[in-house]
Amino acid sequence: MALLLPATRPAAPSTVAVSSNAIRDNTALLRSRCGTPVMAVVKAGGFGLGAVTAARAALAGGADELGVATCTEAIELRRAGIEAPILSWMLHDDAPIRDAVALGVRLAPTSTAQLARVAEAALSAGVVAEIEIEVETGMNRSGAPRAQWRALFEAASATPGVSVAGIWTHLSGAAPEHFTEPLAQLDEALALARSLGLAPRRHAGASLAATVDPRTRLDIVRLGASIFGIEPVPDRPVGLTPVATWETRVSQTRDARGGQTVGYGRTPVHTATRLALIPVGYADGISRRASADRHPMTVSIGGRRFPLIGAVSMDQSVIEAGDAPVMPGDRVVLLGDPARGEPSLSEWADALGTIPQEVLTAIGPRVARREVDA
Repeated sequence: MALLLPATRPAAPSTVAVSSNAIRDNTALLRSRCGTPVMAVVKAGGFGLGAVTAARAALAGGADELGVATCTEAIELRRAGIEAPILSWMLHDDAPIRDAVALGVRLAPTSTAQLARVAEAALSAGVVAEIEIEVETGMNRSGAPRAQWRALFEAASATPGVSVAGIWTHLSGAAPEHFTEPLAQLDEALALARSLGLAPRRHAGASLAATVDPRTRLDIVRLGASIFGIEPVPDRPVGLTPVATWETRVSQTRDARGGQTVGYGRTPVHTATRLALIPVGYADGISRRASADRHPMTVSIGGRRFPLIGAVSMDQSVIEAGDAPVMPGDRVVLLGDPARGEPSLSEWADALGTIPQEVLTAIGPRVARREVDA
């Protein structure tokens, strides 16, 4: 068995190159298509690609505001010098509400108890806290239930140190008929708020809904997955540009005989083949499902596609290269631009039985992120 080792190794086992120009251009395209202001959603560390990089690129593309899930995420953006309006909508226990309020972050209380915490934080910081109340309209997830709308709106209108800037909701479903009832409920919430002297804006549509149903665009649209190049409706693409290229290098190669096995699961090698080891495993974001025997995921080396073989390990994976002259140090593209024949986000998602957003956010902390131009 021949074993070859590379002369040099990359600084990190693998790297994701993030195109800020692609984020900028996707934001500009979608803003033009929707014809409304855009809130660029850069939660979960900018969908795993870097929140500050994503935020700046989206703002350069015409985004008017930013959206995140947690106060900590919002604080990170503020401390990076980003001054655009930011909405943070998940007020979990122990969230640093006072710091967020002091930095001018809008919060989204969904109960009178959360409202009281925001008001207390505003009083302590000596500021007026802007809030945008999320209402639940059928998703049965976050948001104030209908039975609590009046009490929450009345409390918000009477609480010193709090200003209601918006009322909004999350939508589920993939077709316009799924949005009719939630939008009607949002209208009811808005009418109730106005009857109590409030004058909030309203928003509902995220990437999918805002793309397929103009009714959901309202005063602003919240765009997350789409600005990262994930087509809202894959079979009706709007022309988004891929944002991320994930690559590594072959760390070892070995020539295996038919009848030998690969990895912990002892996957059989049926014919003589070259095996290429890469220093990336499930701790880095390559799911163990990616090497399923019947339909393994393929990656790109030198413009050719090769399948994974054997059980994916925590830190390593093996590629079956056949008779190709793959060598240590060769560049391996795990995720890239399908126009160049590279594995796409949707391809990974289909192979793993999930969605592209999970593929991106599953890329682990050992993977270096590097901002590049398109």
